[in-house]
Amino acid sequence: MLFPTLFQFAVRSVAQQIHNEKISFEFNLDAKSSNTVVRELLKLDPKNIEKLKKYKNQLSTLTELDLNECKIDVEGILNLKNFKLNSLEFGDLNHLKREFSDPAEYDGIDIVNLLENALNTTTQKMMVHLGFSGKGKIIDDWEEKISKLLPSLQSIKINNSTSMNRYQFSNLCNSFPNLRVLDISHTKNLATLKGIKNLKHLQKLVMHDVGIYWNIQYTMRYEELSELKNLRVLDVSAYDSQKPIRNIPVIRALLQAEVRMENLELLDCSRAFVEDHELREFVEHHPKLKTVVAISAGFNDLSIPTIELLNFFSTDSTLKSLEYALTNNNDDLVFNCINAIMKNLDTSHESLHDSDINRFLNALFYVSKATKNEAIKDMAIFCLANSSFFTTERFFTSFSLEIPGIVEFLFKSWDSLERESKWIPSILTLFKRIVDFLRFGRILQDRLMYFIMEKTVELSCQDPENMERVASILIAANRFMSLEQYTAMCNNTKVINGLFEISFELISKEPSLYQQIMEIIVSYLNEASEDTLKYLVSNYQAVEKCYKQVIWISRRPIRDEGGQKYLSHIVFRLITFINLNDPFEKTKALVSCSIISLLLAKNLIDNRDYANTKIKEFNDSWDQSNLPDCVLTRKRRFELNTILTSEYSTDESICFALILISTFIDTEGYESREDWNWMRKMSEDIRNNEKWSRNTRESAERVLHTMDTIENEWDTY
Repeated sequence: MLFPTLFQFAVRSVAQQIHNEKISFEFNLDAKSSNTVVRELLKLDPKNIEKLKKYKNQLSTLTELDLNECKIDVEGILNLKNFKLNSLEFGDLNHLKREFSDPAEYDGIDIVNLLENALNTTTQKMMVHLGFSGKGKIIDDWEEKISKLLPSLQSIKINNSTSMNRYQFSNLCNSFPNLRVLDISHTKNLATLKGIKNLKHLQKLVMHDVGIYWNIQYTMRYEELSELKNLRVLDVSAYDSQKPIRNIPVIRALLQAEVRMENLELLDCSRAFVEDHELREFVEHHPKLKTVVAISAGFNDLSIPTIELLNFFSTDSTLKSLEYALTNNNDDLVFNCINAIMKNLDTSHESLHDSDINRFLNALFYVSKATKNEAIKDMAIFCLANSSFFTTERFFTSFSLEIPGIVEFLFKSWDSLERESKWIPSILTLFKRIVDFLRFGRILQDRLMYFIMEKTVELSCQDPENMERVASILIAANRFMSLEQYTAMCNNTKVINGLFEISFELISKEPSLYQQIMEIIVSYLNEASEDTLKYLVSNYQAVEKCYKQVIWISRRPIRDEGGQKYLSHIVFRLITFINLNDPFEKTKALVSCSIISLLLAKNLIDNRDYANTKIKEFNDSWDQSNLPDCVLTRKRRFELNTILTSEYSTDESICFALILISTFIDTEGYESREDWNWMRKMSEDIRNNEKWSRNTRESAERVLHTMDTIENEWDTY
């Protein structure tokens, strides 16, 4: 397997910084660095071709440029003259037809004129490789003209040609007799290879997905290949095994034409239509053949001792196939190889040695890091998360040291995919499998346990749809963690705050899971340090979530005593660290007292005396600081109505509610007559009810007096 060098890591980092515009790029690079940085820049985003204009001086040593994925404009074409290129590939050029039109052909492009404008004199003399798309109409006789313009050309790549006929192909071969490499991949409707015998020096011929029509009458079209005495590499692979090209038996045609390429060393027939007996015969006829690439060609169980056969017959063959696909930038074959690895880890892992599995895992890691193809990266991540091998006892015993790295790598890969929500279920599946393993009586490493707890909480915020799975992971992990891990979790504010978020999401969906999560929160807070509790109070998130849960539960016709019991315990634990006399903590104190008053009204607090004491502290501090003006919302009115009308409310909770009403009536610009009348009626009911203490009734009277005063002011206007 090919692993990146330090140089590759360095240039990728530089390219990323240039892409993000986070680097002051004022230094010049040598040729090797320029080529690699530009290649990485264009992988990150083809639009980075524009940076070639901005940094033409810093990248002046550039010699190789692949624009297959780029849409270069005229200014960009002219800018190429600033570089001494020996290799240049264009992508689709149809958007430049207007600027470089073929005067003799409507809708054609003058590739010769384009190259004359793009290449300086030095480049024209030294260029050895040229590639461009054959889509659309290319100017007539371009072959002869380009051969004169680029006399040193040794390699040509013309992909996706829709207009190349046998005459043009023959002209191509006659015009470039010194070619070492010819790539005519994806050429459609090519009827013959006649003329190819003129390429006496040809060493590599790539005909990937070339639709040469074949039947028994036209075997002669391949015969000239026998005259290519220097041919070392032949690629007749197909693009998609499900498309008609697979039904073109190229190897059979070569055999029937009695083609003998005496120095052929490598044959690529991946995805092609070929029978195993045909391949054996082909190998016998080519004694110098060393390697046959037959990825997804239909015979993964085939082995030929005299050659290296790249298929999925063994671990070694599979990984060499993957290396070949990566080296040749063939994403389709990479995808096939990853699929083969996934099948091995999913259904054949029992027959694999630990060393084989370890090699497969390393391959998946490498591909996930190296590829820019999101589909391939997705598949590698899916394999790591979902293959059945990762549910086995063997995985957790033999690969226990690798598990933290696998999990962390998986999460980092998800980060690199910009946290696409579609992969959250896969990540959670792996987490669930790991915590389920704990039921065998084993303990996870601290690093792994903390990572799973923190990241599971983080994932719950990203995708609430998976909340049930999140809760089940956290519940299982909490149940089986070690004492040291439990102690650490009791002071992990990130996890605790996340648990509050999760509990709020579960309260209306899964009451059973909700209560279990609340039980975990209570257990953590019971053991939490003073600093942790102070942080949770200052952060305010925990108090706010408790308040929202109490409001939700209060609206239910059936009491959820378990949930409210935990809520009251949590609030009592946190309120200890709220300074009720501190004006800056009044909002937190108000919310906490609201929760306690509601729980009292629902008769769901066991220690009512303590609850009354905390509310009284707030009420007594009222004169020392005023709350900001606030509006009587529907939710707040429901809360007050619950407190003021409950038979279980206490004098302290009623006084607290009256304090809130006094705040609402003092709000400047108050206009809701309905709410005003409601507050007056509630205050009158409290004043006139002898059940309440004298102090409580006097508080109601003060509220009514204030309302009378305000109404008199209204009348004066």
